Amino acid sequence: MGAAGPKTPLPSHAANPRGFFESAPLALAHDELLALAGSSWLDWRQLDLQRMNSKATEPCRQKIKQLLIDEFGDEPLIVIKDPRTCRFVPFMSSILDEMNVSPVALLPVRNPLEVASSLHRRDNITLPKSLLLWLRHVLEAEYHSRHMPRYILSYEGFLADWRKHMDRAAEKTGVVWPAQPDHPDIKIDRFLTTDLYHERSTLEDVRNHPDVTPLVRETYQVLTAMAAGDEDNGLLAQLDIVRTRFDDACETFSVAMATEELAVAQLRGELSTRSTETEQVRQENSQLASILEQQSVEIRGLADERDALVGFRDTLSAERDTLVNTQASLIAERDALRWDMRRIANERDALLTSRSWRLTAPLRLIRRLLARG
Repeated sequence: MGAAGPKTPLPSHAANPRGFFESAPLALAHDELLALAGSSWLDWRQLDLQRMNSKATEPCRQKIKQLLIDEFGDEPLIVIKDPRTCRFVPFMSSILDEMNVSPVALLPVRNPLEVASSLHRRDNITLPKSLLLWLRHVLEAEYHSRHMPRYILSYEGFLADWRKHMDRAAEKTGVVWPAQPDHPDIKIDRFLTTDLYHERSTLEDVRNHPDVTPLVRETYQVLTAMAAGDEDNGLLAQLDIVRTRFDDACETFSVAMATEELAVAQLRGELSTRSTETEQVRQENSQLASILEQQSVEIRGLADERDALVGFRDTLSAERDTLVNTQASLIAERDALRWDMRRIANERDALLTSRSWRLTAPLRLIRRLLARG
């Protein structure tokens, strides 16, 4: 609609794949503020106003003010969206007043069972506690925004016809939506689809669900009536009664609940520690498995090399045996040749001797004849 969002929004998440549209640094600062007040985002009890407005929170106040400047600058129309602010609307309003920013409130009312189911799916928070969180946030947001121009709208009705609700929001609050180029209606229609509307519950479900207390049921009925028409003093009075009863009940049971929640938190801490240890063991086992697999690969490689060397050795042995046999054959052939050479030499000597005898025999005969002469 042309309003400026934060410069550094929270990144998208599996639970909100299209984004949260909340300022990441502001969300952290708001958590810090709640912690200084002895609370947290999942606390359904009243805030301690003395701690909230003490000197201890003053640095956080200045930090939030500076973050608003950093995140939105001098934009003429900004959107600050953070469920945490439901708990400390007066604190935030006073900061905006110092900055000369005039706030208006848009309060979407969603079926508490849908909210509780969503929190249970995303954060594993039990339905009874999620319903108490819903009750605290909507009661505080409604009460502390009464002095502002505001518009209360049905979440389901908004998804069905956003144009009607944005027109009525402008009419109720006096906001003039900035002109938008490039056909904003088409972009909004593409964004506001129901494919991510996972948790569905009806008013009848709220009436009959065993975890929905009368305070939650009555609050939802009143807020639904306010979203359907104009606010009136009778409906506001009903919410005042519900809020008083809820605050009284919180004061009565908060100590016991705090003890229980502390025990649960300790158990969750131990479980988280065990989970961390288990994850470490799992990672170590995975690393060992990787090492073993690597060693197995190396062993298989060494075995292949060993088999190749054995095969090479066998080949060399066979070649050696062949060479030995060849050598033996050559030696035998050499010995045979030597024997033949001796025989031939002997035969040659005999022939030479025989020849010499034949040549010298006539001479000897002549000498004998002469001697007789």
